[in-house]
Amino acid sequence: MVFFKYFSVSGQANKEKLDDGLQSTAAEKKRLISVLIQVDGYANNKIVGYHETTKVFEIPDSLIDTPANTGSTNQQYSFNRLNEIPVGIDMPVGTTFKVGIVCGATAKNITGAYMYEVIE
Repeated sequence: MVFFKYFSVSGQANKEKLDDGLQSTAAEKKRLISVLIQVDGYANNKIVGYHETTKVFEIPDSLIDTPANTGSTNQQYSFNRLNEIPVGIDMPVGTTFKVGIVCGATAKNITGAYMYEVIE
């Protein structure tokens, strides 16, 4: 069975902010399949994912989907951007995977969900 866990990160100018993460426990050992994500706008920020201290991905925000309008007659930006970042990791018990945003001068926010399975 596939499960989803919501996350939200409020960015801060010139800082890296991470969510609380998805933790693998003895009761629920997890396989992280992917991360579903949206940014609330583009500002040349970076979207990052860490398994403990190992950086698994670092992606420019311009590659991620946004619900923001283009400003031209309220048309949406193209949805031909990433909505899902494949991860595919069996997380050892006690480890955590975290997603965050590294903002420059302009803070933006991210929301999304971890897509995972409980494994034995």
